[in-house]
Amino acid sequence: NLPREERYKVENMVLVGLIPGPKEASTNEMNYYLRPLVDELMDLYKGISIDIHSCPGVLVCAALLIVTYNILAARKTCGFTFHNSTNVCHRCNRHFYRFKGTTIVDYSRFKFSEWVGQTKAENLEHATIWKNTKSAAAQKTLELANGVCWSELHRLFYFELVQSTIIVSMHNLFLGTAK
Repeated sequence: NLPREERYKVENMVLVGLIPGPKEASTNEMNYYLRPLVDELMDLYKGISIDIHSCPGVLVCAALLIVTYNILAARKTCGFTFHNSTNVCHRCNRHFYRFKGTTIVDYSRFKFSEWVGQTKAENLEHATIWKNTKSAAAQKTLELANGVCWSELHRLFYFELVQSTIIVSMHNLFLGTAK
């Protein structure tokens, strides 16, 4: 654990990958970039032996604990759908209605006292159903209904996507992406 003043220096960071442009990757395309990272994280969770100068054959284990993004990146990377879904929040199961005859979601009548959190099991179940659905139209229907699609991060059995996805709110305000 490095001190805060050392933590974000270039020499103490690892670049996992770059996603080429010129267009932004779609939610599904993000999985192509995540797959090798998740493969490495799965190996690291089990532990790998690393030879270092002072102690050869050290067993090193690692795990992904949290992910922090602006809201758009979080939704794409973690398999959460966008604000046009009737299940707009990645942390709860609240479904909203659409205004009659439109695709506009009606966010009114939300009572925090009736809030029901989404569990890891529910999230994984919806994502797995989405992944196993072959038709793009059927996947779109599932996205709108459940607010979830498949992310390679679901393969990390120990990782809690719902609880461990942190939205960086100030970044969203700066970018104007808060919805």
